[in-house]
Amino acid sequence: MNRFLLLFCLLTGANAWAQQPGGIHFFSGSWQQVLAEARRQHKPIFLDVYAHWCPPCQRMAREALPNPLVGAAYNDRFINYQLDAETGEGATLARQYGIASYPTALFLTPDGQVVHRGVGYGGINGMVQQADLVLRMSPMRRALRKRPAPLPDDTLRTLR
Repeated sequence: MNRFLLLFCLLTGANAWAQQPGGIHFFSGSWQQVLAEARRQHKPIFLDVYAHWCPPCQRMAREALPNPLVGAAYNDRFINYQLDAETGEGATLARQYGIASYPTALFLTPDGQVVHRGVGYGGINGMVQQADLVLRMSPMRRALRKRPAPLPDDTLRTLR
């Protein structure tokens, strides 16, 4: 019974930590809404794919996701999204992107093309370095230099 209670506290506490002020702020909504927001803001996407039972995922949720340094490296430069790979839309996207290990960090262009895949948890400094590295990668720089195609709402606004 005590082990069950401890596991329950760890799992529910991980989600509370992930949303603390100062750390990474995750977009809430569907994957299609994430893609639309990334295109609207012309920002890359950081997709954190985890499993609720995964110890490195739980450690990352406790240590890195609420950390202000990690939040500063991600919040202004990415649309951040988080999915449980074993439930709902997360299971579909995990299959689509060929995710087999957790945690997996996908860094995508605003149009949803994978530029970089990071597997495992490398600590706070590792997450900050990974964000910096991804933004320096040629495919990401090219994607961010391109002028985004207008969204349907933008087209309607320009016709009025």
